[in-house]
Amino acid sequence: MFPGSKVYPMDSQYTPMPLFLLLMLLLATGLNATLAAATPAPEYNEEEVISRLQEIEDPLFELKYNSVVGGYIRGYLYRNSRHKAQLVTGRALLYFPIMEKYLAEQGVPEKLKYLSVVESALNPHAVSRVGAVGLWQFMPGTGQDYGLAINDYVDERKDPHKSTQAAIAYLKKAYDKYGDWALALAAYNGGSGRVARAIKRGRSKDFWKIRRYMPRETRNYVPAYIGATYLMEYYKAYGVQPAYPELDLQITGSVKVYDAISFYRVAQLTGLSLDYIRKLNPSYKRDLLPRNEEGNFLILPKRVLQAVTDYLEAQRPDHLADAFFAEDRVEAAPPAPEQYQQTSYYVSGTETLPEVAKKLNCSVHQLAAWNQLQSDSLWAGQELLVFFPREIRRFQPMSPMPPLPDIRRLPVPKGPLRPLCPSPAALPVVGKWYYTLRNRQTVADLSQQLPFLDPDAVARLNGVEQGDKLPRGTLLRLN
Repeated sequence: MFPGSKVYPMDSQYTPMPLFLLLMLLLATGLNATLAAATPAPEYNEEEVISRLQEIEDPLFELKYNSVVGGYIRGYLYRNSRHKAQLVTGRALLYFPIMEKYLAEQGVPEKLKYLSVVESALNPHAVSRVGAVGLWQFMPGTGQDYGLAINDYVDERKDPHKSTQAAIAYLKKAYDKYGDWALALAAYNGGSGRVARAIKRGRSKDFWKIRRYMPRETRNYVPAYIGATYLMEYYKAYGVQPAYPELDLQITGSVKVYDAISFYRVAQLTGLSLDYIRKLNPSYKRDLLPRNEEGNFLILPKRVLQAVTDYLEAQRPDHLADAFFAEDRVEAAPPAPEQYQQTSYYVSGTETLPEVAKKLNCSVHQLAAWNQLQSDSLWAGQELLVFFPREIRRFQPMSPMPPLPDIRRLPVPKGPLRPLCPSPAALPVVGKWYYTLRNRQTVADLSQQLPFLDPDAVARLNGVEQGDKLPRGTLLRLN
């Protein structure tokens, strides 16, 4: 633990894309999880599948069955894809709670979340052959049309919060136009123009009647969605055991950050490794949250989130938190001991699973995973296992924090040392130049140290103002 951080025990009463690429996308895990051994799948029974589809509550639309739908269900649950189904169902624990929050806020059906399984197999790093990226597979132009920033510092198509909000906005607009969720899904895949032409040619707004007028990928998109819905609703019946990530990736929260902050500072505040911070925040390209007037989401384990919140509060003009940090750059933290403990909660009366999850400040998905629940039904007296942090890390700038080991030191060049670009003419025109701030300073301050710099150009290049105070460790592009 660093001298600048304090740890407070928790209250003892607290008990807290293109469809043919889908199987390839399932290969990328993005998680440090060990696959559990799955039990063999029962023999495929078409009549049972049809019956189960009809039993799904609050479907997005009528879940029809045909040979194409059956092919997708077999693809998800049989053949060589069962271990990939384990990965997808494990990732749902991370991303479905985020999606459900925004779907509820916008008043749209919760089962739209299953579309992300079709799009990316719940992998935020998924990239299609045509350049669509993220959980919801936005192309660059469409993503920017729906407010997603894509630049040298960030690709918000990989941000689970912002990309989900953008996907909901697109789907709502399509639904408002066609009045049918199956057609809205088809428009999400193939574009509104193709759907409109199919409606005109088929003289109907019934997807199943006009699908033959759509391109092959689009006509199979709704069947693929039905297959993904069946997978996520019934994977337990087929012996699929989700590959859940470790608790630090499960029990997380987020904070909106408006000023620039580097992952190195976050690592110093929290004791997390850079790899963990990157894994939880896939949208940032340079280990840095850039300045953003609308705010950037920083996702961290709940046990350390308060330390960052404390630090951000201490960054107000009447505080000087950065003065308490050593000048060396942070690279890595030592491994942490076991940070979570387990307790039991006993269901009382007629409590439902969502009510218990809300009371314990966790998600329904977490309770189901921790207790291997086969359904959402509970009974009075039922014991539920709950995990929560042993301690909550806090930050108080009482004394300087020592630097963590620097694992990226560059070798000292041989021969005489020369000053860096003593004149504008000496600045190379080939390649990109970067500079890492050694102190908290502005672009204007840096231009006093490096007279050859054009502060206006550097500020524009990095999306900041000349007078913005940037944290130590910020990487600035100079040309």
